Amino acid sequence: MSECRAVLMFPPGMDRATLEGLGREFPGVRFDNIGYIEPHGLRDAKAKGRVTDELLATAPPLSDAERAVIAEADVLMALDLPPGIIGWAPRLAWVQAIGAGVGQLEPANLKANGIALTNAAGVASVPIAEFAIGRLLEVWKDIRVLERQQRDRQWQMHQGLLVKGRTLGIVGLGAIGRDVARRARAFEMTVLANRRSARPGDTDPDVDELFGPDGLDDMLARSDAVVLCAPHTPETMDLLDADRLARLKPGAVVVNVGRGSILDETALVAALESGHVGAAILDVTRQEPLPADSPLWDAPNMYLSPHCSTAREGYNEALLELFRDNLGRYVAGEPLRNVVDPDRGY
Repeated sequence: MSECRAVLMFPPGMDRATLEGLGREFPGVRFDNIGYIEPHGLRDAKAKGRVTDELLATAPPLSDAERAVIAEADVLMALDLPPGIIGWAPRLAWVQAIGAGVGQLEPANLKANGIALTNAAGVASVPIAEFAIGRLLEVWKDIRVLERQQRDRQWQMHQGLLVKGRTLGIVGLGAIGRDVARRARAFEMTVLANRRSARPGDTDPDVDELFGPDGLDDMLARSDAVVLCAPHTPETMDLLDADRLARLKPGAVVVNVGRGSILDETALVAALESGHVGAAILDVTRQEPLPADSPLWDAPNMYLSPHCSTAREGYNEALLELFRDNLGRYVAGEPLRNVVDPDRGY
């Protein structure tokens, strides 16, 4: 391969030593760092196919020099792509996304123009899994009551539930789901998991039982808590709707660290108000930021967080390690890891 140009648009302000280290490791690649991060509203609109001229006007401006560098790139590592980049970056052949979600990068458009897209699935799976288990412990151990008693200076015995022996259902046994499963097993929980590609009789070393799409309802009915880890696809839209929420055990806990579109939020609020769902832990919602008038804020036993279940600590290092591995594959003409298939949705 002739000299390749790689532009790292994330993280902004990468230290020079890291770029120089990459240059020594890949002497045939020229590296640049040009930070580019779009406002959340524009990113969300791109992911949902609702971009307007008004939103496009909010895109961060690029200087002529920055635009010239990006125009010569063969490879980009990015959170966002500047508007119309395919029309003015003719050499672009591969985009490494910095997260698992890639809707804002418009995967179908990249594929139609022969540009490979890889995501960062697995980079944040450990902190997200830790977050999911931590929140479940918060619910089952009734930590909110203990915090309130401390705040009120009230010394009163209050005990939570036993976690050992409970059954956890995982929807989507990808990197996040697998790390959730491993941590749940450390608490001696029974772990059930659903995976789209699973067939009857399939097993997995990290779970006690594996279910395919046809077994989802059975898995839900047996779960004391269900953790949604699946990506956004046409098949997962409203996957946990009113009917499936009704199939849960009375008092079951719903955890969503996947995508907001997986869960029917209106049905969830109703299930919380009726008491059928015991608690809901949502790190993702359909609309982000969540509007102040959303009924989710006031739903009983709701545990909300603003899409922050990952951890900044170690993220960039893990992302860079994935990029280094994939760049080595790219230079050698070998298959890339985490290639996104727009037809599949991830």
